[in-house]
Amino acid sequence: MNFPYNLNNPAKSYSLPNQYKEISGLSPLESNNSLAFVQDEAVQIHIFDLISGTVTEHIKHDDGDSEDIVIAGNTAYLLKAGKHPAIYKVTDFTCNNAHYEQYRLDLDKDQDPEGLCHDVERNRLLIACKGSSKKNDRTRSVYAFDLQSMQMDHSPVFAINSQDFLNDSEDTFNPSGIAIHPQSNDLYIIGSKGKKMIVCYTLKGHFKGAWRLDKSQFIQPEGIALMQSGELVISSEGKKGKKAKILIFSNHNNLE
Repeated sequence: MNFPYNLNNPAKSYSLPNQYKEISGLSPLESNNSLAFVQDEAVQIHIFDLISGTVTEHIKHDDGDSEDIVIAGNTAYLLKAGKHPAIYKVTDFTCNNAHYEQYRLDLDKDQDPEGLCHDVERNRLLIACKGSSKKNDRTRSVYAFDLQSMQMDHSPVFAINSQDFLNDSEDTFNPSGIAIHPQSNDLYIIGSKGKKMIVCYTLKGHFKGAWRLDKSQFIQPEGIALMQSGELVISSEGKKGKKAKILIFSNHNNLE
């Protein structure tokens, strides 16, 4: 499989203000002119306007590490990691008195859930885990959270096996974000810790490809999203005196 994006040539590049260095996940809004994002430091939604380049902050709901976000209409779903991983459902998230509900995830802390995306057709969220509860395990699990029952399936949808694309037996791919392509329905999963890569799987867990990321351009790539138009969005945390960035890449292949 050829990667359908030229990662050396972003169509658009944005640098975020210094207070948003910890950007860890993002999701497009329906208008396609804005992105919602979260930071590691709190359960709070930020809206980045792609036209003006400004950030709007919304009400803080809780302390702790927010790892990713999904926007579905006027509802936001936030993934919180830590000792008690959880999904936060925020209804009417742009309102000052937005209501939230918390749903604990049946995950071990060491599994470290970091990626979240919306599988619209199956009415579920998919959760990608950065770690494993088993020592020296090179697989990383992807779980489903049903939006009807608001419960997580105990068995993973599939496992990402680093042996599919990494030759060194000591190397492991550690997901930090996950997204579904709107045309192909393939999963694109980004990893920041260790090997900086994007890997592609089908929704049934069949491996399709893996691509390295340039460390100079992607200092700490934590978030990945796909616009309805097929554009790829990657966010990278700020480090070593550099600001956090949001990069948008045009799709140069027809995936339909």
